[in-house]
Amino acid sequence: MESAMEKVQSCVVENGVDFKSCHMQKFKLYETRSRFYLFGRDKSRTLWKVLKIDRLEPSELNITEDTTLYSETECCGLLKRIDEGNKSTGGLKFVTTCYGIIGFIKFLEPYYMLLITKRRKIGTICGHTIYAIAKSELVPIPHATVRTKMAYSKDENRSLVNFACNCNMSIVPLESDKR
Repeated sequence: MESAMEKVQSCVVENGVDFKSCHMQKFKLYETRSRFYLFGRDKSRTLWKVLKIDRLEPSELNITEDTTLYSETECCGLLKRIDEGNKSTGGLKFVTTCYGIIGFIKFLEPYYMLLITKRRKIGTICGHTIYAIAKSELVPIPHATVRTKMAYSKDENRSLVNFACNCNMSIVPLESDKR
């Protein structure tokens, strides 16, 4: 059995992105007023990575990958620090568990993140499990307090609803949108 340190040492780092043995399998999405934090873990639950997505730009997409590989304990500590550092603006809130990001889409103004929230096994190829997307969710990136009137326009809503219906997905209501 390979130790966590051996896994870290065996990772190939190219342009700040880890490849090879550092494949993330499952993710948890958290939100603060200013950022989304996507925490991903590997299959053995020994390595964790974080993707930070800025929420303060109404029409731009700013994503940063934290190049640090964390242990589960270090991730818990990081979550606590993020929550404490954001107490004045509502703290850190859990949004959803997912299996990957399909991509980002922009209709008229705000970007949306398209997540795989449910999967089903459909087979294996050379010992690797193949999954189909069983459920997906569309999450608006900008926080409700920075979205412009365009984000709530009839045209934006029509585009959003048509897209969601055609792709058989649900739209996630965020804490910031429930006010």
